[in-house]
Amino acid sequence: MDKFYDMLAKDYDSLVEQDINNDCFPYGAYQEMGDIIVNYIFDNKHLTKAKILDIGIGTAALYQKLMPSKFSLTGIDLSKEMLEIAALKFPNAKLYNNDILKGLPEELNNEKYDFIILNYVIKHFDLKTVIDLINLLIRHLSPFGKIFIGDIMFLDDKRRDGFCNANPESLSYNYFLHTYSEVTSTADENLALSFMELNLYTGILIVEKYYERSLHFEESLIKYKSNTMKWKSSLEKKQRE
Repeated sequence: MDKFYDMLAKDYDSLVEQDINNDCFPYGAYQEMGDIIVNYIFDNKHLTKAKILDIGIGTAALYQKLMPSKFSLTGIDLSKEMLEIAALKFPNAKLYNNDILKGLPEELNNEKYDFIILNYVIKHFDLKTVIDLINLLIRHLSPFGKIFIGDIMFLDDKRRDGFCNANPESLSYNYFLHTYSEVTSTADENLALSFMELNLYTGILIVEKYYERSLHFEESLIKYKSNTMKWKSSLEKKQRE
């Protein structure tokens, strides 16, 4: 996979932009996803400087809308070519050529982060690997920290099956098409998970420690969608129990 993204590196940003402009699979919601995550980080007034870990940082395009004084950035990616482009954009970032499936780089084992971000990463992994990855990364969150996972993701099997039946060409990518319902049914019960649908095939999954949750009581994310019913949360189920 690293060689594939090495070949794409120089054209990656323009290829993503084409999908955004044409509103097509798989990156049609890339811009909206980035805006929501970046604005959330910016809106957190209690953080004078957010500490961010990005898994699969790519060319670091996500952070070009953030003021450098608002965050410190650590990035991990399989592609050396992608990281070289990211380093040109953010020379002060700590960047590591690393396979996250083998764990974090040793230098990061004791680090904690306000936000851990994985955009368009988990589509390459099966469900067990996704859950294992969440369990690894949750240990590296600062108090009240959050994991943002933006990717091809569906609310449930019905949404996924409907999309695949209507768009059979999407299956040719050989991505893992995860659903919020299967992740919540498998994830650790001490985690709180929330999900927002961005379009028919893209969503943002937000993971936080249940006893440090804050998302459920905030309006800063909900304001980005007039239809707040698009937000789902595992908190409602846990509170009924």
